[in-house]
Amino acid sequence: MRWPADHPAVLDPALAPHAAGADQLDAGARAGAVLRYVPGRRVATLVTLGTSGDDQGVLKVFARPRARGNHRRLLVLAATGAADVVPRSLGADTTGHVGLVSFLPGTPFRELEPRAVAVAARHCGRSLRLLHDSGACFDRAWTPDDEITQLVRRAGDQSRHAIHEIVCTTELPRTLPLVPAHRDFHPGQVIVQEGSVALIDLDDSAMAPSGLDVGNFVAHLHKEQLNGLRSADATKTAIEAFVAGYGSTPSDLDVWIRLSLARLATLAETRHRDIPAMDALLGALR
Repeated sequence: MRWPADHPAVLDPALAPHAAGADQLDAGARAGAVLRYVPGRRVATLVTLGTSGDDQGVLKVFARPRARGNHRRLLVLAATGAADVVPRSLGADTTGHVGLVSFLPGTPFRELEPRAVAVAARHCGRSLRLLHDSGACFDRAWTPDDEITQLVRRAGDQSRHAIHEIVCTTELPRTLPLVPAHRDFHPGQVIVQEGSVALIDLDDSAMAPSGLDVGNFVAHLHKEQLNGLRSADATKTAIEAFVAGYGSTPSDLDVWIRLSLARLATLAETRHRDIPAMDALLGALR
């Protein structure tokens, strides 16, 4: 596969050593738009598959060998009732640094017109429930202890005190039923199709408590309200539609929303260097 000279897979020193692995998956693929790039970590690129001529896929290059695990988990989901709402894996290279999945066409949730958000949010709940009820058994787990440990570890100098207080005042059972979870479920991971939605970027998927996914989606809707993307009333309507589509409210949902908002605050500080956003999220928690 020929990469454009200015592509992150070529220029990023953490990714460049692994870009050649794309040839193992489809040597004739043609690179298109960069869909997402996290410097030093990963890049996802829309490609036209050389084996078919017109079909498209999403090629991911990782700095760490994550592609093999993603491939295994998507193969598991392909044999379940969630197969229609997640991408198909088209393979991983032998090093585990490069993976290829099917491209799911549609409209990103965040690009919807305001009047379409509530209906799409309901479909988000339904698709998430399909994933959680699929019966898939992944090869790794993410427990409440894991979530709290990561939250504390990610806290920066300016958020550390607040995060410590949140952890100390949050009561979350350490033993909860685990379901096949997305584990990074938010509006940016949703593609809206006619009458349904698809869930993308299952790179972090694991067996985890259902409340983690539900709470994370709700927390991101609150964050988007803080960012001025939609009004408080529109946010409330979208949250109600999402929970209704999911079909039930996890008993610990408020706790997971709280932990997700805290995590978003730490990321605002340490990854995005956006202290006003951190302050707004911590303010919402208080």
